[in-house]
Amino acid sequence: MSMWRELTFPINSLKDAVLIIEDEHANVLADPLRWRILEILGAGKSVAEISQTLDVTDARVLYHLQRLAQTGVVHLEKDGTNPQKWRCLPAASKVRVRDISATQDQIAEAMPTDVVSQFNQAFREAAEGLYGSTFQQSVNHNRARLSEEQAAEFGRRLLALIEEYFPPGKGDRAGVKYGFHGILTPIDLHPLGESEAEN
Repeated sequence: MSMWRELTFPINSLKDAVLIIEDEHANVLADPLRWRILEILGAGKSVAEISQTLDVTDARVLYHLQRLAQTGVVHLEKDGTNPQKWRCLPAASKVRVRDISATQDQIAEAMPTDVVSQFNQAFREAAEGLYGSTFQQSVNHNRARLSEEQAAEFGRRLLALIEEYFPPGKGDRAGVKYGFHGILTPIDLHPLGESEAEN
């Protein structure tokens, strides 16, 4: 099942231009950040303006703008050698995009659905007092800039802890059953530097 999503841009010179996207480019526009970029684009913004508004790095914004430009939804005006000053302009006054639900073979699940269900159920039960006041519960969401070596080291140390505490037969059978699901993934690109500006 699919529906249509629409955006209108305040550009008088393109007031009669309507862009309809229903081919494979619809999947490109299904990315939430790309759609958010289009929502705030207005009559046009620079890479730096979009980056500041959405609080993401210029490099990340530039990547998604280039993908949007490939669909023909926007034009990327390269003003000089500094990508932060490049401007993104809508290609039409209105864009209609077929909203195609992502399928399992298109986007890998960040966390399996059954794991999400188990964790949500456990947190509901914990909030209702099922486990009493002595059990341990922890939710952490941390962000940091790491080198590839640091990220690899973190992964190795985390796996070592999991192997120590979670192998079959280990632990205390009389204790509370705990679940742990960790995700270490890049969430932003580095800021644009001299090497990117030269490209």
